[in-house]
Amino acid sequence: MAQVSISGAVSGIDTASLINSLVSVQQNQQTLLKKQQSQQQKAVDTFSGLISSLGKLSTKAKSLADTDSWKGSTASSSSTGVSATATGTQNASLTFDVTSVARAHARVSHEAVGSLSTQVASGPLSITKQDGSVVSVATGTGSLADVVAAVNASDAGISASAVQTSPGQYRLQLTAGKTGASSAFTVSGLTGFTGTDVVTQGADAQITIGSNPLTAYTVSSSTNAFTGVVPGLSFTVSRLETGVTVASTVDGSKVADDVQTLVDSANEVLSSIETATAWNATTNTGGALVGDSAARTLQQSLLSLVGSAGAPGVSLNRSGRLSFDRSAFTTAYAADPDAVAAKFGATSSFSAASGVSGHATFSSSTSSTRAGTYALKITTAAAAEVWTADASGDLEGQTIELTRGSKTASYTVQAGDSAADIATALNSDAVAKGLSVRATVDGTDLVFTAGSVGAGSAFTATVDGNAQTRTVVGADVQGTIDGKTAKGSGSILTLVSGSGNAVGLSVDTSFSGADLTASSGNVGSISYQPGLAQRFVQLVQQQTATGTGILSSAKSGRESAVKSLQNQIDDWDSRLTSYRASLQAQFVAMETTLAALKSQSSFLSNFGGSTTSSTG
Repeated sequence: MAQVSISGAVSGIDTASLINSLVSVQQNQQTLLKKQQSQQQKAVDTFSGLISSLGKLSTKAKSLADTDSWKGSTASSSSTGVSATATGTQNASLTFDVTSVARAHARVSHEAVGSLSTQVASGPLSITKQDGSVVSVATGTGSLADVVAAVNASDAGISASAVQTSPGQYRLQLTAGKTGASSAFTVSGLTGFTGTDVVTQGADAQITIGSNPLTAYTVSSSTNAFTGVVPGLSFTVSRLETGVTVASTVDGSKVADDVQTLVDSANEVLSSIETATAWNATTNTGGALVGDSAARTLQQSLLSLVGSAGAPGVSLNRSGRLSFDRSAFTTAYAADPDAVAAKFGATSSFSAASGVSGHATFSSSTSSTRAGTYALKITTAAAAEVWTADASGDLEGQTIELTRGSKTASYTVQAGDSAADIATALNSDAVAKGLSVRATVDGTDLVFTAGSVGAGSAFTATVDGNAQTRTVVGADVQGTIDGKTAKGSGSILTLVSGSGNAVGLSVDTSFSGADLTASSGNVGSISYQPGLAQRFVQLVQQQTATGTGILSSAKSGRESAVKSLQNQIDDWDSRLTSYRASLQAQFVAMETTLAALKSQSSFLSNFGGSTTSSTG
């Protein structure tokens, strides 16, 4: 039977309140632990906020560090018929006459037929292009509808349509997919029509520069777009006209907007650090990171980075924030856009060794990469996989397959197919299957070339299951950067780890076997110099990288403290429960003893009274 006790029933002491008071005294230790845990959790949350803010800063910095994408000039045109776009960071101007606009070649059948099901072809169509190449298009049943569908599904670069010229009357129109004089073509194999007529003659767009007949010259483009006529400016024409002037003017206003955004983002981080590390002497309270060395290190790193970058328009003010002088920036940009870009982005230059015609460019870097000039040695040049198949014999009925992993492009050779027909058919199926391999014709050989360089470009070429000849093995670039072995992936060579200032540097390479032979692999050197935006990217990576970042490591330390304190708090829960049970047991024992003593006292009193009565 369970023992039932009432607090102080015998002793008259409020034992329940006394037990609660004794437990509360011990519980103060747990309360202190919970307070410490709360402070550590606030620090974790603050570090998370700083890491998030740094991530936003890094995103803005990466965008600004890509100086090739800067919109650093504005373009104008004197005509609504010509649209101009600035493509560089320089002033340019050009005046010309538009003497021709680009047109796509188009043909239409001589006659019309009365139905889409009318047979207009009894075999494949042959489309002969301006360069002499011929594309064969199988036409199914030969009906007008099938011919249109077959041409549109082919790799001929021609679109087809059945044009209803009057109720129940249809003509076949074929139109080149591209404009220009080279878009001209002829078609044969249409048995349902006596021939086709030229609707539109393919033509190049042309502009004439200069008014003197003796010195004026013409520039042509297969499309209506002209690029590279003058540096830093492209334009598109849409109609014939004279005296058109297009111009580009260096204008740093859009870039200045981006720099201002970067400065604002950096100031948000600095403001967050100041709040988190502040101490109020009046209230004796402080931020979540008062005295934290990681937060102070980040603050000093940000300020030191800006102070040493020398980026035009960006400076430090007395309050420990970044200031941006827009006028100073735009003035410097107008004077020398390239120099300003170098102060913000990562710049690189390649010095080729004697006899080397290839080149290397900066691809990426990490927080470990430092400015410097580093020797580049290539032991294996990146290469795209190449296979060949002999097409001089009769391949009719044989199936050619190109396979990479689970993707296979194939074609069964038909009667009368030329090597060009086979290549066209394979290319069409490769595109449809998502296989990046291109077939071409070289003399009597079919040549199959991977669409990218590297070991990952490897594939196989078979004819009726028989492997053909692999002439080039797909290979990743191999070599060293700064004398240390680097890792190759495709054409990218990266110094992944090790010692030295070049660690983390990735270089995009483009060298031939002749380059390696001429230089014994010592192709040259690459110089790397990070600007303000790129250095921001590196700093953020240094601070937030998982496992190694200063800020992320500090956050992990605080998270470990939170877990450790939670374990101690949980231990105190068990300890306090045991302590309460022990006190309750002791007071129950006391009450039980007192009850027994009281019972004995009553008995003795009764016993004494009974004895006196009997004697009397």
